[in-house]
Amino acid sequence: MTHAKSGGFSLLEVLVTILLTAVGILGMVAMQGKAIQYTQDSVERTHAAMLANELLEIIRATPSSLLSADGSPLFDSLPASTSDVCLNIDTKLIETQVACWATKARALLPGADSLGENFVSCISTEPGVCDDNGAAVEIRLAWNATGEGCLTAGDVENSLCTFTFRSQI
Repeated sequence: MTHAKSGGFSLLEVLVTILLTAVGILGMVAMQGKAIQYTQDSVERTHAAMLANELLEIIRATPSSLLSADGSPLFDSLPASTSDVCLNIDTKLIETQVACWATKARALLPGADSLGENFVSCISTEPGVCDDNGAAVEIRLAWNATGEGCLTAGDVENSLCTFTFRSQI
C-alpha cells in the first residue's frame, strides 16, 4: 500500500502567518493613532498662524493703534471678546476688530481663555522683548495641546503650545 503525499500547510505555518499578520495590523493601528495626533497638532498650528496673520493685518491697517497713549502694548493678555456684530464699523474700530479677533481666538484655540496671559502683541526690537523702540511687531498666541501634548521638536511632554510671529510693520 502506498501513501499519497498530501500537500498543504501545517498548523505551525498557519500560526506563524497569523502572528506576523497580527503584528503588522497592530503596527498600522499605532501609526494611525500618531497620525491623528499629528493632524490635530497641525490644525491647531494652522489656526494660530491664521490668527496671527489676521491680527497683523489689523495692526497694519491702523499702525498708530499698536501703542496706547502711555506706550503700553496693544495687549499683554488675551483681550475681551465681543458679542457685537463684527462687521460694523464704528468709531472704536481697532478695539472692535481686536475684540472680534479675540472671540475667534477663543473659538479656534483650545484653552485660550485660561491661557490669556500668554497672549502678547507688542513692538519689539528683538525676539521675546517688548519695547517701544523697535520696528517689528511680535504676536504670541498660546493654546492647550489636545492629545498627548504639544508636538514641538524640543518637548513632547509639554501641554502648552505657543506660536510666535514677528514681522515688520
